[in-house]
Amino acid sequence: MPSALVSTEIVIGTLILVAAVVLATTYLRRRYIAGGLPLTLCAMRPAGTDRWRLGLIRFGDNALEWFTLGGVSLRPRHRWLRQRLLLDAPVPLVGSEAIPLLPEASRVPCTDGDDDFELALQGPDYTALRSWQEAAPPGYNVNVA
Repeated sequence: MPSALVSTEIVIGTLILVAAVVLATTYLRRRYIAGGLPLTLCAMRPAGTDRWRLGLIRFGDNALEWFTLGGVSLRPRHRWLRQRLLLDAPVPLVGSEAIPLLPEASRVPCTDGDDDFELALQGPDYTALRSWQEAAPPGYNVNVA
């Protein structure tokens, strides 16, 4: 009996340790990705697909960067320059198209040169994205002091 009890304790302790490492890694990754810049939850899907992928977008100085929600990568999966990014009018996601982790989200068709994709954002996050894009000074790589 004591050996079964010890084995159970080892398994439970290992599972708790693994869960703590996963939570700590997720927290530290998100803190590092944010780096003092606005970061928000959104979903993205390339043109021609039906599958939404949850992720985080970061509003940088000259680019919008999209990171996968899970994983350990500290680099953005997609990066769109502010000057090339075109946003269309948002369309509410309803019925089977709705995303459970983004209630009352809207689909925003986007274009970056030849690359077409869609972002799913909640109302305040869409407003922040639109404001971020429109706040850019005119011209390419213009620095305002």
